Amino acid sequence: MLDISRNRVPTTAWLKTLIDALALLRYNELQLYTEHTFAYQDHATVWQHASPMTAEEICEIDRYCTERGIELVPNQNSFGHMERWLRHEDYKHLAECPDGFEHPIAGWRTFGGTLAPTAESATFVDTLYTELLPHFTSRSLHIGGDEPWELGQGQSKQRVAREGKHAVYLEFLNRLFALAEQHDHQAQFWADIILERPDLVPALPKHVTPVIWGYDADSPFDAHCRIVADAGFRQHFYVAPGAGNWNSFGGRLDVARANIERAAQAGLTHGARGLLLTAWGDNGHHQPWPTLFPSLILAAQAAWGCPLSTAQLPAQIDTLFYPNAAKGHGAAICALGEIDALLPQPAPPSSFLHTALFATDAELAELWHTTNPEALQKVIEALDHIKTEGLDPEIELGVALNRTAAQRCLRLHAEGASGPFVAEQRDQLLERFARLWKTRSRSGGLSESLDRLRTAVGR
Repeated sequence: MLDISRNRVPTTAWLKTLIDALALLRYNELQLYTEHTFAYQDHATVWQHASPMTAEEICEIDRYCTERGIELVPNQNSFGHMERWLRHEDYKHLAECPDGFEHPIAGWRTFGGTLAPTAESATFVDTLYTELLPHFTSRSLHIGGDEPWELGQGQSKQRVAREGKHAVYLEFLNRLFALAEQHDHQAQFWADIILERPDLVPALPKHVTPVIWGYDADSPFDAHCRIVADAGFRQHFYVAPGAGNWNSFGGRLDVARANIERAAQAGLTHGARGLLLTAWGDNGHHQPWPTLFPSLILAAQAAWGCPLSTAQLPAQIDTLFYPNAAKGHGAAICALGEIDALLPQPAPPSSFLHTALFATDAELAELWHTTNPEALQKVIEALDHIKTEGLDPEIELGVALNRTAAQRCLRLHAEGASGPFVAEQRDQLLERFARLWKTRSRSGGLSESLDRLRTAVGR
């Protein structure tokens, strides 16, 4: 599952290159996680700056996947994570909290992110399904359903007070399941909210597919799989580990491997139908594309019952993703993926260096207490040893972003404040980021990601 809604939408050419690699790895399902990046005919206000996938492009990619033994499953979030819609005046009335809410992690948000669990919202979602689904041959549909942060704070407040949050959540989820069935599709959905109430899991209709996600090395896949399997979903649920590369500039390779291995083992033990590797783009999708490659291989090994081997990863990456290029890409990508393990992880799923680069000076001062100059100097030395000359320039971009973050931390230690970067260094980094973005990704979303990076390196 590839996130195409956090600013970075792949070009059709690059998406086909990824699909070719997936076919060689024996993947048999692909999902493009969508919030607002399908070009719905009557909703241009929502996607006009996003370079969305068009109906014609979806049909083209669907055919391309089918020819390679891959099912392209539509994925349209339909409950939470609808902020790209609900920030606009035409859709605010559908929001649980039209005038904003207090996000438990991000603080106050000036617009809603969750649909109110009403008949009107269900009708709206139905119009999206009606337009989207005919362009896919798959009879499955991932409806989302994760993280409805503000449910019960707005339009549904009185209902939640009477019935409980999870009962209200399940009632609207059942509406979405029914819509999928009316469109002759079987629903997949994120299982995080329903797993907060294991007693409600048996109440789910048995034709739907719970998708159990967890993105850390110690995610409780075993306990969650047992709950779902015991509720009657054996052979009818997915485990969904993460690629580990979002909120990172190099890919948290150690975390990704442990996370994937744990998910696969629990899925095997409790009878999961499959494993869905998730590749997210939270907070601007700043990670270079090559950081995804190791996890694609590890997840394929885990899903097909092969031993996970990081020793063979460099050669496998070279063969799969750089067949006509000089050797050494895989070694550099794997070395880059080991950088995050040299520093403490501030909060999952994030890396120290990614957090450090985007932190305010006050936040960085707090983060600084978890490490020391010697550890950061070792990071810079390790980055200096990664050989990138003549290789994919996105690998060097990952090195440069990590180095920039480490240098910011060291300036804070030396000067008592992080201080601005040298203008020339800052401008070169921003120019390189924008130029390389356009080689594999569409221009929509670039300005937003670039603005966030510009603010970070301008401090």
